[in-house]
Amino acid sequence: MIKLPKLFRPRRRDAAMAAPFFDPAFYRSAYPDVAAGGGDPLRHYLDHGWLEGRDPSAVFSTLFYADRHFADRALINPLLHYAGLSPTERLRVATQPGPDFPSLQAGVAEPYFDAPYYARLAGLEGGEDPLTHYLTKGWRRGLDPNDAFSGDAYLQRHAHMRRLGVSPLYHFAATRRLQASEAAAPPARRAKPQAALPPADPAEASDAQIYETVAAAFDREHYLDTNPDIRRSGIDPVRHFLDFGAREDRDPSPDFSVRFYRKHYRREIGAGVNPFFHYLAVGRARDFRPTPFGLGTWPAQVAPTPAEWEQAKPAADIAAARVVLIMPVYKGYDDTLRAIHSVLSEKQATPFALLVIDDCSPDPRLSAALAELGGRGLFAHLVNEANLGFVRTCNRGLERAAGKDVVLLNADVVVYGDWLDRLLWHLDADPRVATVTPFSNNATICSYPRPNVDNQARLEITPAEIDAFTRVCNARTSSPVPTGVGFCMAMRREAIAAVGLLDAETFGRGYGEENDFCMRALKAGFTNVLAHDIFVFHSGSVSFGALLATKGADIFRAILTKHPDYQRRVHNHIEVDPARFARRRLDLYRFAKRATASAERGVALIVTHDFGGGVETHIEALSLRLAEAGLAVVYLRTDEPGGFRLGLPGSGGIDFPVSILDPLSLDRDADLLAELIGWLAPAMVHVHSLAGLDAPSTRAAMRLVEEAGTGYDVTLHDYASVCHRNNLVRSDGVYCGLAEPAVCRDCIRLDRDADGIVLPDPAERRQDWAGFLDRARTVFAPSADLADRIGITLHLDRIAVRPHEETLAGVELKARQRREGPLRVAVIGSIGAHKGYDVVHNLALDARLRQLPIVFTIVGHSAEPRAMEAAGVRETGLYGSDAAALAEIARLDPDLVLLPSIWPETYCYTLSLALAAGVPPVVFDLGAQAERLRASGAGHRLDPALADDPQRLNAALLALPIDALWAAREPFRPTVYPRILEDYYGLDAAALSNVSPETGRAGAGPIDHRDGLRSAPSPQMS
Repeated sequence: MIKLPKLFRPRRRDAAMAAPFFDPAFYRSAYPDVAAGGGDPLRHYLDHGWLEGRDPSAVFSTLFYADRHFADRALINPLLHYAGLSPTERLRVATQPGPDFPSLQAGVAEPYFDAPYYARLAGLEGGEDPLTHYLTKGWRRGLDPNDAFSGDAYLQRHAHMRRLGVSPLYHFAATRRLQASEAAAPPARRAKPQAALPPADPAEASDAQIYETVAAAFDREHYLDTNPDIRRSGIDPVRHFLDFGAREDRDPSPDFSVRFYRKHYRREIGAGVNPFFHYLAVGRARDFRPTPFGLGTWPAQVAPTPAEWEQAKPAADIAAARVVLIMPVYKGYDDTLRAIHSVLSEKQATPFALLVIDDCSPDPRLSAALAELGGRGLFAHLVNEANLGFVRTCNRGLERAAGKDVVLLNADVVVYGDWLDRLLWHLDADPRVATVTPFSNNATICSYPRPNVDNQARLEITPAEIDAFTRVCNARTSSPVPTGVGFCMAMRREAIAAVGLLDAETFGRGYGEENDFCMRALKAGFTNVLAHDIFVFHSGSVSFGALLATKGADIFRAILTKHPDYQRRVHNHIEVDPARFARRRLDLYRFAKRATASAERGVALIVTHDFGGGVETHIEALSLRLAEAGLAVVYLRTDEPGGFRLGLPGSGGIDFPVSILDPLSLDRDADLLAELIGWLAPAMVHVHSLAGLDAPSTRAAMRLVEEAGTGYDVTLHDYASVCHRNNLVRSDGVYCGLAEPAVCRDCIRLDRDADGIVLPDPAERRQDWAGFLDRARTVFAPSADLADRIGITLHLDRIAVRPHEETLAGVELKARQRREGPLRVAVIGSIGAHKGYDVVHNLALDARLRQLPIVFTIVGHSAEPRAMEAAGVRETGLYGSDAAALAEIARLDPDLVLLPSIWPETYCYTLSLALAAGVPPVVFDLGAQAERLRASGAGHRLDPALADDPQRLNAALLALPIDALWAAREPFRPTVYPRILEDYYGLDAAALSNVSPETGRAGAGPIDHRDGLRSAPSPQMS
């Protein structure tokens, strides 16, 4: 047995010990939830992952190691224990499961295993050991180890354990043992948090502040009800949520979605901050959405007024009806009367009868209302002398409607439009269909927007609009379901005749009867379908909610007794979710309608990437200007390597949670993407970047844009049209000078970053882009240098130069003379290879070695801060805004700003910061950075050859006439386009006010580039 060191909890210093034995790529790949969270995978493993049984690499099993080497002893992080062994000891220690693993699992799981129960369930005979059978075979077949533990539910809740290949019960028992040991830590490690107000910056909060803030708003019962594994474990639910639950997207209350909030406000939250705590500390006060579906719940139903009843039309007699609607009623005055009114007030082409059966309601007011309305002849009315329960009441209605198709209706639904005609269309379309169920907010596997959820949170549209939208975008489409849902379920008369009525003997008071009927129908050769083009609102269980809460387990057991395959069928259906495509279409259609509704002059569709940087700065500013001009801006962002996802500007006026929308593949979803663009009917399409897409997807994106039907503009922000790296800098950090395709092919072969990515041949890349740009309405470039380089290379002569518009306010220029001491050089931005990382590092290293009087500070950050620090460069860190950067430059008061980009910049926002700060900039004499200084007469341009010679470059910097450079400064005047549509785009703004909803085209056609580009008025310099 291995000797154990003293129990301890992983600290950040343990990361260095564990790192050599940890595989971050494996961890992200094996656990997508960790990858999606965006945090450090090693930190996740040290803080949480080992307690959840996750493996740190493909050759180390956390659970096996713990149970093999820590039996009957205090547990610690297995990987840290292994890392603490000597190299000789590590060679003798097993880290992967061996032949003894089944017996190890049995020892851990045995206290929770019910052998007699399992033997009966599995039908074991003879001498086969039930526990061994479960651990090796049974759990894979969906068999449960006892009557209180659902393996399927556990697998769904702990998706990360699927790759471990162990049973749910063993994982539960093993991780419970790990967590129990962790919880038994010394009191000093588990000091009880004290109440404290959260700080203004959530990232600065103490554990005590976080705990107390979250605990005050935490819904413990909700958390335990939705996470039965936590209830059984006895762990403090608040502590579990803070340590594990938030990372696993477990919600702390029904009114807060961790997954949505994290994705929607990822930039605001920052790394390592609990999303719920962020919302409570700052998000709520800033009106951030806690869920993707707005605030509050759907309003309660209200009984119709007498005037509304006057609008109701009587249903047909049963004998004359094509279909009979059966509505059992027990209680729920407002819901029931609203349900009946909706049925009678929505016009249908199909003659239908409505049979309302009062099941001896305890509400005399409701019974009297039903009798009075039935007496008017609005519907057929029956009263049970004694309470029969839902199932027998339904059967009474089925018998009365013998020989006709029927629709079972709960007394708490609201229907819209020609819902019945659509429902019956699906029944008539295929004689094999036994039941048809529509979408609803509360219909388990038929729920929308989220399946298997009671969606009581309001959306941005009404239920009637949801129905109208899905009627359009999902017309006459359906998908198979293992079972219909009885809140609103059409039933074919032939199916009823074939399999019989509902099973009242087994399901008595209700719940489960429709599942049983549908399973019997399946086995008789029929099918059940979900109709995608109907939405029915369902308040939810006004009559039988208490029964489900108290008898749910018995009902489920009754279904499995009759249909042992039911659970597996439903589980497989949930996994596959055949209706997912229909939900996506409805989501996208909702989004498109929301976008177009908020647009005075239509939608501006901007195609871009999501890498940040100057492109993001430009499109956010441009979007604000377009919004001012009456255009609603929608982003199509590349989702590498093969798709797009929807986005909205940070200052956009479209109120829709786009983060709930899944990415769209340019391969699988090409038709849906085209439909989405058609729904948006954009008045203009502006392509800023296709970076991140592979070759086939880039071509598909180009086709999609060209076929949008409204013409398109393109802004060149980089060299993606001629270079697979976008910036003309090879993987070894050398500027290529815009080489010929033959040289590019060698560059691709040597570029490890290009491994596994489908790239076009360099000549084909240029050919594809030349055609795409040539067919554009207008091609913009923010600098003449970029326009010339791309124009010459791709043989284009119609590139319009449009410097980026900026709103920076320059500082007041004051006289200044060179101070004593070392030359202080500031470098601005995010400094990677193409931005001059090696230049700055080598300059600083040379200055340190030769003790030169020059110091370098990066206002921002570099690609490798530790190496920079070792060379003597200080970094101020990521700045959150231009104002913050200007303030930092003012504080540093440098003698000059060095912008060491080794490639020809296409615009250079950091140059604007230097000019606005009033500090002389120094650049290499290439690209837009040199062009802008040449035009303004400011700063200094250096020979680009100096980039490879730090000694000569340091000498050149030290020899600069600092006083003369400061004296030559001019006030910073950013480019401004007073009328963005006319002055930037060269468009007729009035024409965009008449946008066709069918084509998205303006009433007056856009400029035709084939007749020559109409020049826009010159931009103004403010």
